[in-house]
Amino acid sequence: MPGSWRDADLVRELTLPLALVSAYASLGGATYGWDANYWSGLLGMTQFCKDFGVFNQAADAWEIPSSWQSAGSGAPQAAIACGCLVAGLIGDKFGRIKTFMIASIIAIIGIIIQASAFSYWQILVGRMVNGVSMGIICNAVPIYQAECAPAKIRGSLVNAYQFWLLVGGTMAVTVNYCLYTRVDQWAYRVVIILQFLIPIVMLIGVFVLPESPRWLIKKGRRDDAAKVLQLLRRGTPAAVIEEEVNLLAAAEDEQERNFHASTWLDCFRGTNLRRTAIATGVQCLQQAQGNSFIINYSITFLQQIGITDSYKILCLLYFVNCLSSAFAFYFSDKIGRRPLLFGGALICGISMFSVAGVTGYDEGNQQSLKGALAALFLWQFTQALTWASCVWIVTSEVSTLHLREKTITIATFSGFCIGVLVTFINPFMQGAPGNLAGRVGFIYAAFSIAAAAWTAFMLPEMKGRSLEELDELFDKKVGVWAFGKYKTEGWGKMLRDIEDETGKNIMEGVEVHGSEAEREGEKGLREKNVVEV
Repeated sequence: MPGSWRDADLVRELTLPLALVSAYASLGGATYGWDANYWSGLLGMTQFCKDFGVFNQAADAWEIPSSWQSAGSGAPQAAIACGCLVAGLIGDKFGRIKTFMIASIIAIIGIIIQASAFSYWQILVGRMVNGVSMGIICNAVPIYQAECAPAKIRGSLVNAYQFWLLVGGTMAVTVNYCLYTRVDQWAYRVVIILQFLIPIVMLIGVFVLPESPRWLIKKGRRDDAAKVLQLLRRGTPAAVIEEEVNLLAAAEDEQERNFHASTWLDCFRGTNLRRTAIATGVQCLQQAQGNSFIINYSITFLQQIGITDSYKILCLLYFVNCLSSAFAFYFSDKIGRRPLLFGGALICGISMFSVAGVTGYDEGNQQSLKGALAALFLWQFTQALTWASCVWIVTSEVSTLHLREKTITIATFSGFCIGVLVTFINPFMQGAPGNLAGRVGFIYAAFSIAAAAWTAFMLPEMKGRSLEELDELFDKKVGVWAFGKYKTEGWGKMLRDIEDETGKNIMEGVEVHGSEAEREGEKGLREKNVVEV
């Protein structure tokens, strides 16, 4: 039936093994979300401030000084940036699955250090160790998902990483909300200890997760790649899998023959420079719009603008985040990355301008606070649907296979360096000596408007294209506005055709379309077309 739900790309292309593999790999995002978001709750928690902070005689209260907040939030961001560099060094050599294993072990060590801490600085060391793990994960997981996914649902599968990141953050702030009124160490220690569950589960899973088929082909292991694709594309004929492997190998050989790109400097040469600039741009602009500010200082920000039940409000904000990110599973591939990022930046800018204007110049007015909260909820909903989700999709798909780890390493390292800058500087802008309080939102709003302009002129639409098609589009220097309409004709186009055929087979529950002779004729025609190209 035309136009029915069965015609949706996600329904046609998604198999149970592919869904499970993508979801399990995304658990690494939950570790990141948990660690980043439990911290903001601790900074505003009375018992934590009493046990780990200093007494402010002027305010007659225990507090974490601005300089300590800056170090406690900024140093782990720096560790994440270092983890991104580590991922670039080990990802290509050891593969995606062994990289997951290394990251999980590092995370467990970091959590042990945090859970056993009786000083602020020991917690900081533990968060820095865990930060290295998160830097590795935020590189390895989106790459793995993108390399396993069919072109038409790549955005949906990569979005699973961001969705689980938000789920992890939501669980952390919920635990904080349930315990923050306690007057003993368990007010804050429970949320630290519960982190153990995620990396332990992920560590168990690495023994059953299949390796990335594209990484296997890059390493010359075609038979292993075929087995993985047979698992992920369950119900697809062996002949179709064999043809897909051959095309992937041919595309890999062509890239290696034509460009020989494999060094860090190659990321900044020729057409790769444009790809590196796009990946780096989305990462940096997401952080510049206030992502790190919201993650690390949301509780203190809500308290400063006069919200009394800040922990409850933060829980609601994160539930909104999860709901919004769930919509991104559909819209990232249906609408596309470019419209979502452009529209999202505009709405985030308007929302943050509203928060800053209302709270900065009309403090204490209850109606103004309600307006500020509404704008903040709109910012969270929009950011989770657009920039938070699409930034990982774009970063994972824009680079060529030979330089994928290196390009993503440069992009994420640059983005987290901006995050470090934000987390180190924000306490001094928001509190003393800047004392901007809610007016700090004007700065992040301005960057949102800049992000919208950057998206309009720099970011091409990549939805529905195979990774090998994107190689062709960038190599031919297709312009930003022509990307979506350009007709490709090389290996990538053939791979997408095969994926489309596979999706139909899966949906219709059949093994083959047509006779063996017809299939061999179609295969020969594709091979002939490639030779002519």
